[in-house]
Amino acid sequence: MTEDKNKMFKVELDHENKVIRLGAFFYALKGVLICEATEEDKAKYYCNRFMTFPIVDESWTVREDDCIADGIEYLVIGKKGDTVLLSAIKDAADYNARERVCGYEDLLVNLEWQGITISNRKSLDSAEELPNNVVIEIAKVFGKNHFRLNSHLDSYFIPMRFFHVGSDDELYQDAGPGKKQTEYDYDRIVEQVAEDVHALSWFFHKPNLKVLVTSVSFEKGIGAIDKDWFYTVQTLEADINRRLERYYREYPDDYYKRKRPDICEHREAAMDAGLRAK
Repeated sequence: MTEDKNKMFKVELDHENKVIRLGAFFYALKGVLICEATEEDKAKYYCNRFMTFPIVDESWTVREDDCIADGIEYLVIGKKGDTVLLSAIKDAADYNARERVCGYEDLLVNLEWQGITISNRKSLDSAEELPNNVVIEIAKVFGKNHFRLNSHLDSYFIPMRFFHVGSDDELYQDAGPGKKQTEYDYDRIVEQVAEDVHALSWFFHKPNLKVLVTSVSFEKGIGAIDKDWFYTVQTLEADINRRLERYYREYPDDYYKRKRPDICEHREAAMDAGLRAK
């Protein structure tokens, strides 16, 4: 955003305690700066005459992140005091998987620091929790040795990744556009998925989460990994679960014991209080 003393602008404060996502992290939305868009703004963001920039946190920082290009409405996660499903952090987690800003657990803690509770239930009006198997779907893309990894919709969410079979037959995350491809230990899909699942185990106090790896295709739907796929893709489930078992052995009590109650527990407590009052 370039400075222009003749440019019209105004600040609108937000009094609803909204929380907004910018990149991989979440911030308290204090208000917005609305100003006349420069030619530079129009080239970078989707806007007409005016551009809206979020003002966040106690520092009242005006942010110009690329993710505001289409407006900030869809970047609002909720309000302080809300409960959201785990899927609400999808965009932040996918961004983090590409850019590697922090660990998955940092995203979870960061949102709750902003006063929003993350629920591991299937829906906000259900007491049923997600199953303890994190279901991962693998699809073949871009030729014989490139794949895409997603978590199933009814499973604990882990971010999407594109990966390939490396020169040593191990599975490595693809480099993003404009980035140099590397094949270090931290690029390995086994390590990345195991760390994500371990973060979920720690945060939601689920000490025995495991993964179930399936294949998915337009022709066959969801099923077992094809026998003609690379051996390390066929053994991915076992390799991740072995890594998780090592985590659980090394850190047997490493889970989040101070998690705030979610919406269902609030509702149940309120119902109990109402019954006692009668």
